[in-house]
Amino acid sequence: MSAMEVDSDVSTVLATLRSETENGDLINLFYELEDYYERKLWHQLTLSLEEFYRSKASAGTSVRTRIYDLFVSQFSSKLNQIQVVDFLLASLEDLDLTKEENVEVGIEKLTELQQNIRTNYLKTNSNSHQVEDLEKSIEDDEAVVYVALQLARFYLYSNQRETQLKASDEILDSLNKKFESSYEKVEFQAKVNAAYYLTNCQLYKIREDYNHYYSNGLLYLSAIATVNKSANQTLDIVEQQRLCYDLAISALLGDKIYNFGELILHDILKSLQGSQWEWLYNLIQFLNAGNLEGFSKWLAVGKDKAPILEAHEVFLQQKIIIMSLLELISLKPATNKVLQFKEISDFTGAPLNDVEHLIIKCFSLGLIKGYINQIESSLIVTWLQPRILNLDQVKVLYDHLNKWDSGVEKLGNEMLQNGGSIWAAN
Repeated sequence: MSAMEVDSDVSTVLATLRSETENGDLINLFYELEDYYERKLWHQLTLSLEEFYRSKASAGTSVRTRIYDLFVSQFSSKLNQIQVVDFLLASLEDLDLTKEENVEVGIEKLTELQQNIRTNYLKTNSNSHQVEDLEKSIEDDEAVVYVALQLARFYLYSNQRETQLKASDEILDSLNKKFESSYEKVEFQAKVNAAYYLTNCQLYKIREDYNHYYSNGLLYLSAIATVNKSANQTLDIVEQQRLCYDLAISALLGDKIYNFGELILHDILKSLQGSQWEWLYNLIQFLNAGNLEGFSKWLAVGKDKAPILEAHEVFLQQKIIIMSLLELISLKPATNKVLQFKEISDFTGAPLNDVEHLIIKCFSLGLIKGYINQIESSLIVTWLQPRILNLDQVKVLYDHLNKWDSGVEKLGNEMLQNGGSIWAAN
């Protein structure tokens, strides 16, 4: 097809779509798209396409898909390849991904785009690289990695769990080394990092791997914050609540998660306040504070709202007991971190015979360091894992510091009064 025929087709496509819409903003955008395309102003064209796909007027209609299929795909090699992937993803947003046929459509289009990006990269760089370097270079290209991550994510929407999980796993396994903290780590922009962590989150959610979901979810929040800041955007409230819900559930059910500071300090947790999931906000707060009474109250509410909590109730009761022990340790002055087994049992509600096992569990989790005096039936703590404190816990720490300061001042005065002759002799 000649360039003239392509231009003619594009004009016809845009004119047809323009005639089918009654929205004034979209009509103006169609005129812009045609103008920028004819003048080959690819940057301006890209900006107009971004505006089109962000427009609420284009959502929920087939026009997004038709713009991509009939317009963008004809000259995609002229545009930033990562943005082309975003345009495709935006065109797929209105699909119901609970239907297998829609997932297959997405996988097919992403696979085709992946091949086009690789082909375009090879054409563009074939004369400037040695063959060996070119192969490595294409695998490290941001657009190649980005579209592969989106393909892996779409595989996870499929109902064919075994086949598609394997396909997604293979893609992520081939990419993991590029994101690991190593000497040869490839530096990607925040958008690509965010896609990597989001895809991992989706995989770990399916596998109910709460520990890895939590860590990757926090990394995703960090990466998406950078993306949104540069684009002057933010996650909408529904997206915030959905992500925060999954993060909070993972924090509760992760058997290696006993520090919730990053989640508690993040603004996303506030999205649950005043919502139908406020019980979850309270549950996390009381767990972090080691508050048995408050935690039990909100867990009773949560079990009705989220059956998964009821299925893990025994573990959650063990977790709050551990957090309660950490709270008791923090209440002790720094100069006397000695706790009797009876004191631990009374504070945490753990049976006296189980206290030693509870302490050993905390040792194995790396939450505390110290030793057990079996003769005295006591725990001597030499180190406590740092954690985020609420205002009441900060007040306790403040009182400890004041007491320590007073003790140091008292010791200094005693030395001044009683040690004069010693200092003079020196």
